[in-house]
Amino acid sequence: MKGKWMQLVMAAALTASLAACSQNANSGNGANEQNAAAEGTGNTQNKPDNAAADADPLAPYEETVTFTLGRQGVAGNNLPAGDTLESNQFLKYVEDKLNIKVQYDFSVEDGEAYKQKVNLAIASSQIPDVMIVDENQYKQLAEADMLADLTEAYDKYASPLIKQYYDSYNGRVLDAVKRDGKMLALPDTNIAGNNQLLWVRGDWLKTLDLQAPSTLDEVAAVAKAFKEQDPDRNGAADTVGLLGDPNLATDGAFFTFDPIFAAYGAYPGYWLKDESGAVVNGSIAPEMKDALGKLREMYAAGLIDEEFVTRKWNDNAAQVASGKAGILFAPWFAGWMLSDSVKNDAKADWIALTAPLDESGKRNLAVSKPSGQYLVVRKGFEHPEAIVKTLSVQYEGLRLKDPAAAELYKGLGVSWLNWPLNLQLNNENTVYEGYLRLKSAVEAKDSASLPADQVPTYDSIVKNLENPKQDIAAYANYLAYYVGGSEVGSDKLNRIEPVFYGQTETMAKKGTNLTKLENETFLKIITGNAPLDSFDDFVAQWKKQGGDEITQEVQQEAGQ
Repeated sequence: MKGKWMQLVMAAALTASLAACSQNANSGNGANEQNAAAEGTGNTQNKPDNAAADADPLAPYEETVTFTLGRQGVAGNNLPAGDTLESNQFLKYVEDKLNIKVQYDFSVEDGEAYKQKVNLAIASSQIPDVMIVDENQYKQLAEADMLADLTEAYDKYASPLIKQYYDSYNGRVLDAVKRDGKMLALPDTNIAGNNQLLWVRGDWLKTLDLQAPSTLDEVAAVAKAFKEQDPDRNGAADTVGLLGDPNLATDGAFFTFDPIFAAYGAYPGYWLKDESGAVVNGSIAPEMKDALGKLREMYAAGLIDEEFVTRKWNDNAAQVASGKAGILFAPWFAGWMLSDSVKNDAKADWIALTAPLDESGKRNLAVSKPSGQYLVVRKGFEHPEAIVKTLSVQYEGLRLKDPAAAELYKGLGVSWLNWPLNLQLNNENTVYEGYLRLKSAVEAKDSASLPADQVPTYDSIVKNLENPKQDIAAYANYLAYYVGGSEVGSDKLNRIEPVFYGQTETMAKKGTNLTKLENETFLKIITGNAPLDSFDDFVAQWKKQGGDEITQEVQQEAGQ
């Protein structure tokens, strides 16, 4: 189910960013895969002087250009009957606009299977013209000198919209793919604002005459009241306190305790500088012990769902929908999950808070990795600019800059992932910027100032404001874009910049075991199955079992 919601956040983030200016179908060209990759097929009819309305990102080629593509497919694809990932309206749109044909070399639905497919292609030196790869695969390809230099293609043929997205990250994204002055990939972008908010049943606060919590002690007090004081007034002791997830801390996840750790200045899993300037892993920092002690105290007092260790995502969502839970941590887009509670209780109403705050009144958060996927082009491909042009035209369509794109699968809810290049690009602050535009339009009672692609969201918000919770879909959009979106830009946020996001050699070998050791130890401490001081033993074991080696590698990578 987490996979479903990661797809949802991709779709939600994309929708949010539509106004800013988380895969997969079992198919492919199996018989032709190796030949296509080895020969770089698809270019036989193209000539170096094939005109593309020089330096115009949106102009078509005079002669057809074809590129081969390897990518992950679309899980649970909802294309209409007769259409596939390899043959659909999005591909035809690109062909009609640019005279570019996309020939699938392979598409693999399962994420791990796709990763293995790419690894095999790299190992055999038979890669398609274009692929979407992860960071380690990108590094392998770059070090093997298998990637085209996209510098000139990007400078000349990336549309203003594409450049605007990348520029919003102030070099943090594009600089990561430059080697010796050459741009060797087009990275995806991870938007700001996916940190967890504190979502609380506002109607329960009113019933119990409680104020919205701000500090961690206040959060604990509300959780206690929700657990013990029958907030739904059904006469039964059937509500729980704060929901949790056995993964404890996961960037952008539902139900995890990241905000509680951050209130103590603890950032598990992140590589940060300590007071001396040395690089340390947040999981072994002294502040972690204090945070674990607080969670242990809360669990012992019944303020955290006593079964959180065994809960799955669906279990927690069911508790929300059934009206048993009223306080949890989740990102802004949780509105679509929270809205289900109205089906069981029409009075259910959720508020989003930037909490808990630390002693200085700030909600600390470690900044997410700005990118994690990379669009790469095979060295030797004759028209690298064709890939940049395809991405540019694709996003003109996605953002409805071209009105004709609005007619593609109109009303069918077909996933944007069916566009050929499933590379997500957004302005870094697209969620909050989108909220501000919506707020201005709602207050003016006029959507004329909004981009066309944001008008449907505006309509749903107005619909909910005029008739609250009568339309669940409208209420869900209201919760996400208007309630959650308003908190994403809070001035209470204190962003902590990690110094390293990647993977080192020892991390690849020993990281899984270290993560397992960490999670098992922390869960035992929180649930009282191990003493708090076992944290010290964990730190020693972490260092001994590879942590010290990894730290040295990270220090070198981070330039320390």
